[in-house]
This record gives sequence, C-alpha cells and structure tokens, in this order.
Amino acid sequence: MILFSCAAHAQWVDTFDTLNPAWTTDRYAPAEFQSASFDGDNRLQITIDQTGSSANRPAPTYTAPFFNTQGDQRPVGIVGGWSLSAQVYVSSAFDTTTGQLVQTNLWAETGTNSTNNDYAIMGFTNASPTDPLNPDASDRAFTFEIFSATEADPTGWFDVGLPTGFAFNAWHTLEETYTGTAFEYLLDGTVVDTVPSADGEDLQSTLLEAYNFGQTDANGLNNYSVYWDNAIAAAVIPEPKSFTLAIGLATLGLAWTQRWLFRKIV
Repeated sequence: MILFSCAAHAQWVDTFDTLNPAWTTDRYAPAEFQSASFDGDNRLQITIDQTGSSANRPAPTYTAPFFNTQGDQRPVGIVGGWSLSAQVYVSSAFDTTTGQLVQTNLWAETGTNSTNNDYAIMGFTNASPTDPLNPDASDRAFTFEIFSATEADPTGWFDVGLPTGFAFNAWHTLEETYTGTAFEYLLDGTVVDTVPSADGEDLQSTLLEAYNFGQTDANGLNNYSVYWDNAIAAAVIPEPKSFTLAIGLATLGLAWTQRWLFRKIV
C-alpha cells in the first residue's frame, strides 16, 4: 500500500468550452486567444501571425523583443504548495527544421507579491538553442523545454527532450509543482527536472503564451496556432502526520488480523 503525504485540491479547472473572462492580455495580445473547436472538442487556440510581429506593433512602445511573447494570464492565488498543469497538442507540422518557427509555454508566476516574483515555465519549441530567431539555423530540432535561470544555459532555457512513447499529432500533459523547496517539472507524468527555489513561491497567476518570431514565408505570412486544454491550478496540502500514522497503524492492524485468521483456519 502507498501512503500519500499530501493531497491536491483544485483551485480551478478550465476546460476552455468557452473562454473565461478571467483571462486577460499579458504583454501583447496574440492574433487569437479564444475557445475553438479542435480535435472533437472546444480547446484554447492561440494564433500567432504577422500582425503581432515587431515590424507591425505600435512604435516605439511595443517594438521591443519583450512583446514577442504573446498570450493571456489568469489569477490563481494559492499560498504554499501548488500544482499547475495543462494539456497541449503537438502537431506534426512543428516537426520541421526548415519551416515555421514555433514556441508555446505554460507559465506559473510565483512569489509573495507582484514585485517579488519568480517563474516556472515549461513548453515546446523547434527553434535553434543558439540562434532562435534564425529559421535556417543548422541546429534546429523539436524539443520540450523549461526555463530555469539556474541552469548552465546562459539564456535560461533548458531542453528536456521527448518523453518515452512520444508521438506527434497527440496531446501531452505538462505539469509544474512547487514542493516548498523546489520547482518540479513533469512531462506526461514523469519528472524531467527539479530546480531549487526560495521559500514563499505562492502561485499568483498562470499564463499561456506563444512566441512571435516575425518570420515570413513566400506569401509574407507568419502564422501558426497551438491548442491547449484542461488547465488545472491546485493547492497541494500536506496531510497531518497523525493522519498518515493512523493509516499506517490501520494497515499494520489489517495485516496482523489477516495473519491471525490464517493461523486459525490452518
């Protein structure tokens, strides 16, 4: 028997059947952030196109690379341990080293207040790790990634590869948790990295983002859509030690009773 020392209690679950008005623009609005029918159900669709590229955003306020990251955020407000997860669809169209650049991520904004925050970020990209804005870079490859300022990668992005049994044209679950001492990153239920963090990493909000690379094709277009679903923000509450002890004693008692009955029968 496995004894669980903590329990997750959902703060909210978003199935994106409709777009909850709690989602508001972060940094800059993508071409679309909406509930849309896809793969047999309503999902969240984030579309990036040339209208949001740095060349077409209002100058000078929105031309900085900071505004290439485009999406929405939703308040959470969980104090203490937490878990944030969502499913993302990975299209085979993104398995390219010459075509459209793509990046999309699930963000957890954490901290004790709006000026003392940190981020846990996880998603995927097919951009080069050394020259991410160059669609012709020789080291382009599809990969899942996390953002961690403590990793050796000077950009803060760290490739975690592909999970066992990975398939394109399928849904994959991304999860970020705060244990009280670290951020854990899980891909399809498997921990792929753990990053130490400070105390007080309360979950303030979640963000779903995509990146506008400003890339153009032969038709002068720069567009791609990514689909997310089933976003869950949950508090992770440790069970009291007495509760765990009670379960353990009950388990031992059951084992002793079964042994006593076996002896009586024999």
